Amino acid sequence: MANNNFYFGYSRNPKKRAKALSNPGGKKGGFDMDVESLNPGEFRKGIHCELHKLGAANINEANEEQKEKATETVIKNLKDVPAYYSYYEHYETTTRNMDRKPSFKSFLKELEGHSMKEIGEKFTEDKMKEIKLKESIRTEVRNKINELFKTK
Repeated sequence: MANNNFYFGYSRNPKKRAKALSNPGGKKGGFDMDVESLNPGEFRKGIHCELHKLGAANINEANEEQKEKATETVIKNLKDVPAYYSYYEHYETTTRNMDRKPSFKSFLKELEGHSMKEIGEKFTEDKMKEIKLKESIRTEVRNKINELFKTK
């Protein structure tokens, strides 16, 4: 498998790997396309986080069942949100001293509007207001005055 270091030296269930692809050396078995498409740094963060939740202090102390369960959870979370565990770290640090924490799902929804966008698109929740120049204010005032005189 191409990413044995990804998996801490053990291979995932062969049913979950793509069978149509073959390794560059010609051996059958295929790449694990679920993992190949993920960011390695995020995957590593996720494995450490999930193993900690399962009660293993580190990768070496975890048994095969814990490793497999952690791997499946990490893949599922990273497919939904590519930076899931970075956001989780951010959530934990910003809400550590709060009495009433918002749920992590609601925290993720707040972050959705702040991702990178193309040039033509506008942010939905932009806190900055457009600056009005003196010239545009003058023209608005003149238009209002003209409207008032025309109505009388």
